Amino acid sequence: MAVAEPRLTDYIIGTMKLTRREGDYDAFLALRGVPYPVRLVLQNLVGSTRRFASEMKHGVLWLTETELGTFRDTAKAPVPLDGAARRPAVSAGAMRRVASRAGKTWVRDVNPAGVPVRRRWAEAGGSLVCEERELEHEDRVTRVEVAREGGLVAVTVTDQATGTSFRELFAKCGGR
Repeated sequence: MAVAEPRLTDYIIGTMKLTRREGDYDAFLALRGVPYPVRLVLQNLVGSTRRFASEMKHGVLWLTETELGTFRDTAKAPVPLDGAARRPAVSAGAMRRVASRAGKTWVRDVNPAGVPVRRRWAEAGGSLVCEERELEHEDRVTRVEVAREGGLVAVTVTDQATGTSFRELFAKCGGR
């Protein structure tokens, strides 16, 4: 009897280490206005780690992603995977609010470049897909897709306007 693969939302819970980056990461960072010296440093950070945690709140699964740094950890705003409308609610930070637009749940946060954004995550088949829009420039959209590839977790990030993308491959560092 074949053993069923765990759902991606179950599989990614825990700590993962970046093993490889593919694609045009430098061009993606340049589009975001990251200065060249900073881009050089960021391109050599293979080996960084991320931790995903989950929590059920009122029957809805919420995921929290934390980038584990050498000097400090950076947690992103928790995101619901329900796709349903809900009343605005305030969470940990002033910019981290949940709002409903056109029946979809959006979470406000700040991206790594310090730009205010809103994100919406959804399950799509065996993947998790995020749409991130800058608050000041709604036409600047980034799509993030998280999928399982064998024993790795692949994160593909694409600038929707230009098609510039890169892919990061993560290995699990242990259990939950």
